[in-house]
Amino acid sequence: MTIVLPAERQQRLVSLASAATAVFGRFGYRAARTSEVAKQAGVSDGSVFNYVETKEALFHLVFLHGFGHLDNVVELPIATPEEGDTARLVEENLRRVPVPNLRAALAVDRPADIAAELTGIVEERYDIQERLWPVLAVIERCAVEMPDIERFYYGRTRVGYFGRLAQYLEKRAVAGLLRPMPDYAVAARLVSETVSWFAWHRREGRDALLYDDDMARKTVIEFVAAALLDIP
Repeated sequence: MTIVLPAERQQRLVSLASAATAVFGRFGYRAARTSEVAKQAGVSDGSVFNYVETKEALFHLVFLHGFGHLDNVVELPIATPEEGDTARLVEENLRRVPVPNLRAALAVDRPADIAAELTGIVEERYDIQERLWPVLAVIERCAVEMPDIERFYYGRTRVGYFGRLAQYLEKRAVAGLLRPMPDYAVAARLVSETVSWFAWHRREGRDALLYDDDMARKTVIEFVAAALLDIP
């Protein structure tokens, strides 16, 4: 039998997870205070521990929520994770982030429609960053304090994606389908960082409400695609 938390407790858990995500993303792990999480969630300091046993469990909750696993929580308070459990949760879920458009493009020598292929790759990256940015912000902010997470995120996830994107750009440029670049690693990073700022980083500061989300997405995708398709 599937056990489901009462709706009210589930909603409070979501609110607590969202508040914890914001606090850990801003302050890092050590400097984050459960009292600040409680304040942002609109609950008393003590009531936080009706939902999580410890600060470690609160941090674990951030990733359960960020990667869409809150429905698996059937008992409160959430127990303190064993050593390494949170890092494994992060690693397993980052591995599962799908990039089918980029993988499919690398598997063929010549696409039927280069514009559609390239646009699909940029859209894919934008949508991932837009969907996961709150939890990615926590990972980046806290990685310096957590070597296991830092090694996997910076040493595998990011480097791996940048490498595959650079490989794609070079492959299509050599085939005469995309604009040649002096350095494809730099070009891949430029594409990714442009996407990341509009899909993610602008939301963390004063520019959060400066641009319409749909128009920002459309403009970035069209701009990047047009720049790379402009063959001299």
